[in-house]
Amino acid sequence: MPFFASIQAGLTLREWLSDTIGTKPRITPRQSQRLYFEHFARRLILAHGLEDTFTVPAHSSAHILTEYVRDAVGQDGGLVTGSMEHGCRNCTHLKRYAADLIAEGAALDTTENGVVDPPERDHPNQTPEEIPPQLSMHPKQQVRVPGSARGYTRLAVMDSKTITHRICAISICEKPLVNYKNGRFCEDHLDKRYNGTRNTFTDLVVSLFPEFNESYMKELVLLSSTTYCLQTVQWSCGCPIGWGKCYHSESSSQVLKIINKIWESYPNARPSFLAYDDACNLLRHIVTQNPDSPWIQATKFIVDAWHYIGNQAADILCRLWCNPAPTNGSQPDLISVSVDDTGRTHTTRAFNRETAEQLDAWLNGYEAQLRQMSNINYDFSVHVLMLLYKELVDRRVEKKDEGLSEAFWEMVNSTD
Repeated sequence: MPFFASIQAGLTLREWLSDTIGTKPRITPRQSQRLYFEHFARRLILAHGLEDTFTVPAHSSAHILTEYVRDAVGQDGGLVTGSMEHGCRNCTHLKRYAADLIAEGAALDTTENGVVDPPERDHPNQTPEEIPPQLSMHPKQQVRVPGSARGYTRLAVMDSKTITHRICAISICEKPLVNYKNGRFCEDHLDKRYNGTRNTFTDLVVSLFPEFNESYMKELVLLSSTTYCLQTVQWSCGCPIGWGKCYHSESSSQVLKIINKIWESYPNARPSFLAYDDACNLLRHIVTQNPDSPWIQATKFIVDAWHYIGNQAADILCRLWCNPAPTNGSQPDLISVSVDDTGRTHTTRAFNRETAEQLDAWLNGYEAQLRQMSNINYDFSVHVLMLLYKELVDRRVEKKDEGLSEAFWEMVNSTD
C-alpha cells in the first residue's frame, strides 16, 4: 500500500515502514520521523532547484533540518514548483470570442449587459452594493483584432479549508507556540514570572488579571487559538498552483497577499480567470486599492454558481463582473455550445471545476495529522502534500493523454 494511502487508512508512518520493510525490532517513532523529514526534505530541495544553494548546519536535528527546508521553499505557503508550466485539456482552452459563440449557434442575451438596476429583491430595504468608480459599469465585449493570434485561456480555482494549526492564544498574535504539547503562548507572551516553565492560559491570565475567580479560570484554560484557514489555489484540472494561510479571517487583503506571493516570480502567468466564492469582494478590494493592478488587466474574477445566485440581486458588481456563466457574450471563454440528440443548441460551462474539488477531498484525509503539528512541520507537510498531489495529476494527464498537443499550439498561434 502506498504511504499516503496508508495514512488515510489509519496507519502511521512507523507502522507502514515496519510492515513494508519487515525489520525487527520494529522502527521507533523517532526513527520514522527522521526518515520522513530527511526523505521529503531531499525531494522538496530537488523539486525547487535548490540543490546547489541550500545549506543547513552539520549534524542538525530533524527539527532544524525541517525549519531550514521550510524557510527555503516558503514559510506560510508559496508556489508549487512546476505548476506554472502545467497545461492540459481540462484547464487550458483555446481563446474564444463572442463571434465564435454566434457561429456555433448560441443565442446570446444582448440585453443583460445593459442592465444596471437590480431586479426586485426579497428585502427591498437592502441597499445594493455600489460599483467602485474605478471600474466600468459594463464589461467590455471581447473582439478579436484582425490578424492577431488566437491565444489560449486558463482558469484557476481558489478555495479555503479549515485545516489549521495552533498559534499563540493572544488574539492579535500570529507567532508559534513555545510548547506544542500543552502550551498556549508564544515566546513573547509567555509568563516570565515563572521563568518560562509554565505555559498555560491560566498562568498568563492570573498574572494579568488576579481578580478573576478560580471557576472562571477553569473555563478559560480550555481556550486555544488556531490559524483561520488554509487557502489553496489550483488549475481547474486539479493541479495545485500554490497555497497560503489566513491567520485571523479570510479577508480580501490576506487573500490578495497570498495570490501575490504565488505569482510573484511569474507575473505573466496569471490565470485568465480566477474562480473564488468571494471573488466580488476580492475584486472590489483590488480595484479600490490599486485600479492599475496587474490583476485587473490580466484576470477576470468569477464566483461560484451558488454564491452568484444568492448575491446577484444586491451586488451589481458581482452581477456584471463576476458571473460564472454570462449569456451575453461578455465572457465567451466560460461558455461552451453543444447540440443534443434532438438538434437543440445548449450553452454549458466550458470549465469543469469538479476535478479541482478533488484536491479538497484529498487534503481532508490529512486534517487530523496537520492539526497536531507545529507551524514548521505544518508548512513542511503541506508543501509535501501539494508536491505529491501535483505528481498524481501529472500521471493522470499522461495516462489519459490529456496533454496539450502540437496541433493545439498551432491553433493558439494561428492568425486565421
